[in-house]
Amino acid sequence: MKKGLIVLIMLCIITPSVSAQQNNMNKPRTIFSDSAVIIDSQNGSVLYSKNGNKRMDPASITKIATAIYAIEHAELDEQVKISERASKTEGSTVYLTAGESMSLEQLLNGLMVNSGNDAAVAIAEHTEGSVKRFVDKLNVFLEEEVGVEDTHFENPHGLYGKNHYTTAYDMAKITSYALKNKQFQALFDIKSLDWKAEGWNTTLYNHHKMVKGEIPYPEVTGGKNGYIPESRHTLVTSAENEKLSIVVVTMKAQSKRAIYSDTKKLLDYGLNQFERNYIPKETIFQLDGTSYDLERDIPYTQPVSSKVTQKLEQDGVLTLYNEDHEKMLSTNLIPVKETPIIHSEAVASSEHKRMFFGKELSQQLLLYPFIIYMALLFIAGLAIFRRESYNK
Repeated sequence: MKKGLIVLIMLCIITPSVSAQQNNMNKPRTIFSDSAVIIDSQNGSVLYSKNGNKRMDPASITKIATAIYAIEHAELDEQVKISERASKTEGSTVYLTAGESMSLEQLLNGLMVNSGNDAAVAIAEHTEGSVKRFVDKLNVFLEEEVGVEDTHFENPHGLYGKNHYTTAYDMAKITSYALKNKQFQALFDIKSLDWKAEGWNTTLYNHHKMVKGEIPYPEVTGGKNGYIPESRHTLVTSAENEKLSIVVVTMKAQSKRAIYSDTKKLLDYGLNQFERNYIPKETIFQLDGTSYDLERDIPYTQPVSSKVTQKLEQDGVLTLYNEDHEKMLSTNLIPVKETPIIHSEAVASSEHKRMFFGKELSQQLLLYPFIIYMALLFIAGLAIFRRESYNK
């Protein structure tokens, strides 16, 4: 049977179902941060969201975007001459001196480990010639390459700007994108380093308490913190175990104690209550007479022992939902061809009425040639009967 004949739509993904009440018992009950998200950093599935799409002030977690853009658009061994503007940048710094030179790699270390705002300006000026040009290109990069939809940065460091905003979800996407780069991975997990420059010789320690080890959490693989009065405390944390790799973003907590408490709860939940699954590439979906194909297997991450449902929209966007009907993942499907609409009452969800499991539908389709053959025999027999009756 040709693949094009198999109309397979899996709305009730093959996992045991438990009650939503049982599933909710495993979720963190109290999250103090105004906004928080967990995503699987490998496939982008949303595992938890509290106001995840709400616009927030990011503060210094902005520097994650600055770092990955610089890594992808310049070489780490390039020498950067520090400008007067960079040396006078306010806020947290690594005390750069105007006129001194150092490698881009050292500036990135100062940016991420000590949250140097002066390093951010120096990196921006070196990479694109000016801070404005850097920020303009950074915003385009985030939209077109990373795929964020509700982020706009005015500067490379995260000091307050009226139109400087992002969301917890977008920051999780930016961080997940960055973590696919090995140079960024190494940068994101530096606990401490020796810093030598004209204006400051010292040892820098990561400000993220879980990365530094001040709050032990062995599964943590990196992180970045932020704080300005307008944003309060913000925190991005990556972690992994033998099953999953996740990114947790918490934004606008009123204290360090609250934001690390939230992050620990979300790490515990994300690393222990989820498992990976996938929709096979061979799957074909059908909606209103149009079939849709997959370019590849579609991986997703779901709560352990819980049901996931799917909904296919008219524009070919397939969305996965958890038991609480929270959006987990969306992907665009490829229209294949117009096909006859097949109706069935063996429906896995009330939201989508043309759903079949491949094996069952394939067996149904095998009957079609036989049915057509019998219909043709019946028509031929009826014609012969009528002709003989007429001759009589």
